[in-house]
Amino acid sequence: MSARQTAVINGLLAENVGKNDLVRSAQAKAIDADRRASDAEHRARMNEGSAQHIEVLRNNIAKLQYELSEANSARFKLIDENAALTMELAKYKQQANEFRSLLSRPMKEIADMSGDFKKAYEVQQQMLAEWIMGQKAYKETAMQLGMEVGKSSEEIQQLATQNANAVLENRTEHGNDSTTSPTLADHASAILAIRRKNGKA
Repeated sequence: MSARQTAVINGLLAENVGKNDLVRSAQAKAIDADRRASDAEHRARMNEGSAQHIEVLRNNIAKLQYELSEANSARFKLIDENAALTMELAKYKQQANEFRSLLSRPMKEIADMSGDFKKAYEVQQQMLAEWIMGQKAYKETAMQLGMEVGKSSEEIQQLATQNANAVLENRTEHGNDSTTSPTLADHASAILAIRRKNGKA
């Protein structure tokens, strides 16, 4: 091989080595570019995931804010309702106190203040008046019959006192004991005690 050929071959080899270096450099750059592209794609995917996560968080926050607003509205509504109920309760307590005060007064005063009650009261008063009339009629009859058999008014009164005690003590001869009337039965012992205290029994 001549020196010229050797020089040509060496030149070609050198050129080939240079090209190989360029190829390797280009390949390295391509690999680096591919890696950077892959990294960029990964970051983009991560950013997209983060954006979706942020959107979910925003939606959750918006939902929680709405629920909080609703809860506050409900709380304020309950506060208003509680205040209204407190006022209504105070009103009913005042009315109850007024009724208690009214019920402690004489029946006629209550009747004069209440139209509905007055009607019932007047009916009861009429019944009471009729009962008093009956009692006076019986007393008048007793006085007449007693005098017809020669009894004095004092003797008749004494006999009436004895009969009143007999009624209260449930020892009448003709079925007129206090137990025959629930109202009288409820008060018989108290009436008898008062009569004894006053020397009438």
